[in-house]
Amino acid sequence: MQRISLHISDETKQRIDLAAKAKNKVESELIREAIDAGLNLISPKSSSAKNLLRLAQMAEQLPSKANAPKDVSENLDYYAWGERRKDE
Repeated sequence: MQRISLHISDETKQRIDLAAKAKNKVESELIREAIDAGLNLISPKSSSAKNLLRLAQMAEQLPSKANAPKDVSENLDYYAWGERRKDE
C-alpha cells in the first residue's frame, strides 16, 4: 500500500471523523473507500473479462435462424468471401 499526504479543510476533517465514528471504521479505511468510490464514478474499471461476458450476453440475445451454419468460425473465408471450405 502506498502512502499519500494531502491538505483538507477543517470541515472535511470533521465530516471524516463523524462518518468514521458512525460507520465504526478507522478514518484511513473510510477515506480509502471514499476515494475508490469517487474514482469508480469518474473512471470506472474496465475488465476485459467483464467486457467479453457482456458481449457474449448481448450475442445470446440476437435472433438466430435454426438453419444457421455451425462451422462459421472454421470456415469464415467460405462464408465471408466464397473461398473453399476447409472440410471439402
